[in-house]
Amino acid sequence: MRAAVYGSRPDGHARVVAELFGGTGGLELVGLLDDIPANAGRRIGELAVIGGAADLPRLAREGLEAVVLGFGTARGRAAVIAAIDAAGLALPTCVHPSAQVAGSATVKGGCQLMPRVVLGAGVALGRGVLVNSGAVIEHDVQLGDAVVVDPGAVVTGRAAIGPETELGAGAIVLPDVRVGAGAIVGAGAVVTRDVPDGATVVGVPARPLGASQPR
Repeated sequence: MRAAVYGSRPDGHARVVAELFGGTGGLELVGLLDDIPANAGRRIGELAVIGGAADLPRLAREGLEAVVLGFGTARGRAAVIAAIDAAGLALPTCVHPSAQVAGSATVKGGCQLMPRVVLGAGVALGRGVLVNSGAVIEHDVQLGDAVVVDPGAVVTGRAAIGPETELGAGAIVLPDVRVGAGAIVGAGAVVTRDVPDGATVVGVPARPLGASQPR
């Protein structure tokens, strides 16, 4: 399957995707996609920028079959997925061989499971979810579309994470907690109670950004 990587940072997630998944799972990476004109000359190894989101219909007519998400943020992820869908292109799922996925877990299209990820029994991932290296998603957790889980984060049993939410590196979400859509959980935060849509929380226990922490 002829695929392009959406993203072009040679020191970012696009490089990670190209190195881990290029040539695997039937993917033949043929180029990079970037919507910033100043990045038109970027390269990652043999891959060069061949266009942006507006070029997807043309690229599809020219033989492009799929797009792999190559950026590591939740913001804007759903819009890119919508552009890929509108162009009739596939959104492949990429799972590193060292990831451990329970047989009862469900993983929708476009998800990326990086090295040493663990998905427990009954976990459900929406479309385009990125779970970075060493993160643990425990039993019966639900992750909405376009969620990004940074390295080493842990989501414990029965928690629910809304779409386009980002969990920072080493963050912990305790059982039965709901984190709302578009929220940001800071690195190392411990989420002990529900987080509203769009909120940013930090600290131990997690509080809204700028709020004082208990002593």
